[in-house]
Amino acid sequence: MGTTQAPDGRPPGRRPSTTRASIVDVALDLFARQGYEGTSVDQIADAAHISRRTLFRYFPGKAAIAWGEFDDQIDAMRVYLAGIGEQTPLRDALADALAAFNTFPADETEVHRLRMRLLLNVDELQAHSTLMYADWRRAVAGFVAARRGEIADDLIPSATAHAALGIALSAYRLWVKEPGADQERLHELLRQGTQILA
Repeated sequence: MGTTQAPDGRPPGRRPSTTRASIVDVALDLFARQGYEGTSVDQIADAAHISRRTLFRYFPGKAAIAWGEFDDQIDAMRVYLAGIGEQTPLRDALADALAAFNTFPADETEVHRLRMRLLLNVDELQAHSTLMYADWRRAVAGFVAARRGEIADDLIPSATAHAALGIALSAYRLWVKEPGADQERLHELLRQGTQILA
């Protein structure tokens, strides 16, 4: 999934010349050329010109590298959701948040499509996604709960968060299969999907 904008206008998790970002870029390039399973942590470290030990200071394993700086992006989504005015209907607020979270620089479209193909299709990454998506759902459930005066584990906030994640994943499955589909097409699919929400 994509990125929201940080307060200074940059996408979160994309600080200039960060070691984490450079490791992710190198890894995705290797995954594209060699496949995820055919790429080792040692190869990623060598291509990034760092030691294996240094790589593990930034990421606990290969699966985490493919996810990039998703934690930072979730934090930014929480900030984005908190800034949505009460006058915005809940479904519209969630549609806007999904589109914002899945916004990325236009010149990174193909890289993002590669990342999402990996996340959707590689068994090891799908297993890792259980943890990542749980954090994402908590952010959405917390927002819905605050709107309704409930807690995140209550039925409607929790169910809405699960539904929103299902919408995002379904939109991405269609998007990565469409040759040349751009960011606007992704946003269109996400907004269409949110129509099922109350």
